[in-house]
Amino acid sequence: MMQQIYKQLEEALKSVGIERAEFSTPPNSDMGDIAFPCFALAKEVGKNPAEVATELAATLNEVYAKEDLRESSLVKEIKAFGPYVNFFLDGPELASYVLNGISQQGDAYGTHADGKGKQVLIEFGCPNPMKIFHLGHLKNLITGESVVRVFENAGYDVKRVNYQGDVGMHIAKVLYGLQITDDGQRSFADVAKSMTEMKDASLAEKVAFLGKAYARGANAYEEDENAQKAVARLNEMVYEHDPSIQDVYKTGRGWSLEYFDTIYKKLGSHFDRMYFESETYERGVQLVEEGKEKGIFKESDGAIIFPGSEYELHDRVFLNSKGYPTYEGKELALAEMHFTEFNPYQVIHVVGKEQAGYFDVLFKALEQVMPHTKGREYHLVGGYLQLKGDQKMSSRKGNVISGDELLSAVQKGIQKILQEREDEHDISEETIETITSAALKYAMLKSDVSQDVAFDMEESVSTTGDSGPYLLYIVARISSILEKGQETNNKKQTISNLPSSITSEEKKLLLLLATYPEVTKRAVQTYDPSHIAKYTFELAQAFNAFYAACPVLTVEEDVRAVRLTLVSLVRQIMISGLRLLGIETVEKM
Repeated sequence: MMQQIYKQLEEALKSVGIERAEFSTPPNSDMGDIAFPCFALAKEVGKNPAEVATELAATLNEVYAKEDLRESSLVKEIKAFGPYVNFFLDGPELASYVLNGISQQGDAYGTHADGKGKQVLIEFGCPNPMKIFHLGHLKNLITGESVVRVFENAGYDVKRVNYQGDVGMHIAKVLYGLQITDDGQRSFADVAKSMTEMKDASLAEKVAFLGKAYARGANAYEEDENAQKAVARLNEMVYEHDPSIQDVYKTGRGWSLEYFDTIYKKLGSHFDRMYFESETYERGVQLVEEGKEKGIFKESDGAIIFPGSEYELHDRVFLNSKGYPTYEGKELALAEMHFTEFNPYQVIHVVGKEQAGYFDVLFKALEQVMPHTKGREYHLVGGYLQLKGDQKMSSRKGNVISGDELLSAVQKGIQKILQEREDEHDISEETIETITSAALKYAMLKSDVSQDVAFDMEESVSTTGDSGPYLLYIVARISSILEKGQETNNKKQTISNLPSSITSEEKKLLLLLATYPEVTKRAVQTYDPSHIAKYTFELAQAFNAFYAACPVLTVEEDVRAVRLTLVSLVRQIMISGLRLLGIETVEKM
């Protein structure tokens, strides 16, 4: 909608010889609704920007008067303010244009068809079985889910994929840690027996059991040379499918995957295809060896590397000296599976910033091995998630706060706030879980996708300020207003009889609603849901200002009808925007 308004203004500017136009928003409504900066134009003609703005405003007013554009345009007045030419829009006409336009489009408002006919694979989540689901995985899952929804909103056929490391040194460290006891080292038969005895234990107890084993194994690996050798041998046994470890390996892997699934469900995510490193390593070896024969890979100190230095990158090992594929080697097979099982226009890997160099080399190697992948692999760089005041933590030491523990802590914070209210007993467990999810997701999505997030517990659970619960509260408040509006008047609201004037608060809401399609488009173009998060907060604040200044249910009929419609559409867009963030709303808070 705003693009249509801008197009009208651009045509007016073209009529006076200005071919390129960029617009901004004045700092306050007294200065107009849309501003055209004259700095570039002033530079071209060698005049003062304020002088140019004054002359241009006068010229545009003459054009509008001469060609009678006022009757067919939303522009009511044009004034110069310093170096800007500012346009004042006609309030009632803007209301008719925006309210009717959104109402006609319904739930399709804010959607796009840019991605129609294009398939996109979005890889996110990607925790490692038998290790803790750490804070980085939590942020990755929340970010990836929102990116999926943003792309689906633009018409793309999105496939959700999850790549999990169920082989590798971390698995070997867990296996070694499971053998360690206070009395020495036990056999895998004894480990399997103890795990069988835990069949009735809770999933949380099983996961904690594996987590402690990983911490023991990882610490021993760092401190003991014999442990390093034992872990290295266990790693080989995993790749070899050694029968002696299979019961323990399969049981631990199964516990982890079940644990991860509970987190996916809590946060409203699911996947179309789960990939595992155990599926990729044999084919990865073959692809590297085939690439070596073609001169793509080279030998170096007994290993096989991709010479990234020949492409102004860095060299990376794809097969180690023992012939096992590294992460890089396995990724070749994963890419082959992506492009064999699907037909992606693009594969988007939602992965932290620490892997930027890794993906640079990997994508270049892929281009050589599989030329059809060129330009179709994309690393969406994610920022770190830390608790406010803490440093980045490692799961190696066993003292890390896991993703599900943070989820539980946030839920307790929400419950505490609700317990302080008289109507706490009316809030269901399901509603509490929805509010908890909103608190976590919004806290991680309101910052630019590649920006680090310092999670603030108090801020995230607050029902005021820039938080998920605050946005849910606004939607619930609007629902209450609309419910009362139905009770006082059962007639269907109409927007055909517009009032003679529109307040500045109403106009701000109308202009914000008109920009929603631009925001959703910007989010997909930049791979960044934070544009939508920031927009929903701005819309919520604008609604609050409107509601404080503009009565809805106690005014004359024509004003009341417009305001009820406006409020209803604010609710529609708030719900739409929050759903793109993976956030569901509640009717009561």
